Amino acid sequence: MIRNWLLKLKNFGIKAYQGLRLLPKLSRSQILSTFEAFQKKDLIAIVGLGGLFFIAVILLLTTRAGFSNGPGYGGEITEGLVGQPRFINPVYASASSIDSDLTKVMFAQLLKFDKDLNLVPDLAESLPEVSADQKTYTIKLKPNLKWQDGKPLLADDVVFTINVIQNPDYESPLRANWARVKVEKIDDLTVKLTLREVSASFLTNFTLGILPKHVWEGLTPNGFRLSDNNLKPVGSGPFSIREIKKTSDGTIKSLTLKANDFYHEGRPYLNRMTFKFYDDNDQLVAAFHGKDIANIGYVPFDKKTFVEDSERSSQYRINLPQYEAVFFNLKNPVLADKAVRQALWLTTDRKKIVDEVYMGFSKETYGPILVGNLGYNPEVETRTHNSLTEAIDILNRGGWALDPTTNIRVKNKRPLEINLATNNFVLNVKTAQVLESQWEALGAQVNLVIVSANELEQQYIRPRNFEALLFAENTGPDPDPFAFWHSSQSRDPGLNLSGFSNAEVDKLLTTARQTNDVNVRAKNYQQFQLIVLDQLPAIFLNSAIYVYNTPPKLKGIDLETIIHPSERFLDVKNWYTETK
Repeated sequence: MIRNWLLKLKNFGIKAYQGLRLLPKLSRSQILSTFEAFQKKDLIAIVGLGGLFFIAVILLLTTRAGFSNGPGYGGEITEGLVGQPRFINPVYASASSIDSDLTKVMFAQLLKFDKDLNLVPDLAESLPEVSADQKTYTIKLKPNLKWQDGKPLLADDVVFTINVIQNPDYESPLRANWARVKVEKIDDLTVKLTLREVSASFLTNFTLGILPKHVWEGLTPNGFRLSDNNLKPVGSGPFSIREIKKTSDGTIKSLTLKANDFYHEGRPYLNRMTFKFYDDNDQLVAAFHGKDIANIGYVPFDKKTFVEDSERSSQYRINLPQYEAVFFNLKNPVLADKAVRQALWLTTDRKKIVDEVYMGFSKETYGPILVGNLGYNPEVETRTHNSLTEAIDILNRGGWALDPTTNIRVKNKRPLEINLATNNFVLNVKTAQVLESQWEALGAQVNLVIVSANELEQQYIRPRNFEALLFAENTGPDPDPFAFWHSSQSRDPGLNLSGFSNAEVDKLLTTARQTNDVNVRAKNYQQFQLIVLDQLPAIFLNSAIYVYNTPPKLKGIDLETIIHPSERFLDVKNWYTETK
């Protein structure tokens, strides 16, 4: 019956169309006589079929208007990075931005941050259970986890990874986070960790990528660092190694990753991700403009590439909990003089750095805790000002006389000479040049020491072999400044770069990290900031945002604030270029 009605509807449509075409040629009397020729039942059929046709059209339009294409499997993206990968290995990756990026894509973690910076389970079944004394954490893995080679991921892998980090022979930059922690296996899916003292920020250490014990066990510390597994890792993240392309001299040109079918959150939508590597920023930008790569992520340093929106690029501007500062080595006889540090502080124009170096895509920073973080003290901003006249007066009263011959200040035959070290990242170089110009107005001789990131880390930061250091520190999701400013952290692998030592600060920071009472922590951190402002072991400059450019066809990215640039891959499983 329905089929007959549909055929009638079709025939009606055809005849109605033909009739409408003739309608303008008919006279009024012809039209009336035509309708009079129809029998009553024919007119009823015509009206019914017309109504049915009208309803069908409305339903079709309504259905199409409410239909939306969802993400589909397939497609690939290509991203450019500066430098060479060396350790795609969570034990070492934090020392290199490239290694961190690749490790984040190929290794899953016990816990991870969501887009609101809340800790949520990744490999873990739930957040750890914490004992009443806050010293014991018990974490349980999800069942049926697999490595990318199909073997099971178990508690033995977690214990193995942490033990490697704790062993000083492996020289992991994460060792300080796990140095006073006992780790033990309870069963195949459960691990218990016991701390010697309470640490309010310890929970963030669970954002740790886990190594497969069956791949790495048996290697010596030296063999561990030299293993091919550092470039061909077996992980548990959403993507795994598919292909490595090298030049004849062994330089890695690109890494192509493939979707991991064993990924515990389900196969990612993208089929492949390719990372291409370039010698410097100029080559990277040229590759982006030449469409050799479509994804490019950097703090902005070139207005045309990173600040202006374009049709060929979707731009994400993402907040980072990171500040850049000049750290003074307080063992240096010139910088140990507080008058010198005060004068340099008074002549440092942060706004000029923000405007000229970061094109305005940065924020002025005045202390070791950022605006919006627990314990931020607004007094550090209101007390900060610039005055060349005041700075010169402080130096004069401090015995730093200006030599009219050299135009350099001298005290006790020692010139006011400062070596400012930083890496060769263009933003840092430009910032150092601005500081050089500002400080020389005081009568200081400033020598810039520009080296590679690796050389800066190995030859200057770790041995504390610098006078002044321009460097960025990431405070993480919890602003606990203990690792950065407690006197016990003044030697590597601690992060107290200035060698700052203050008994009151040590007490404030220790008390704050041994309680989960946010009011106590906030009060201690506010007082701590005022002491740092008075002592000036560093000059805090700015906190930058991270700018990430992607092709418009790439969807599924949902980022506002990330802990580290590598966290831009937080939701990479959900990225897609194809639709159903």
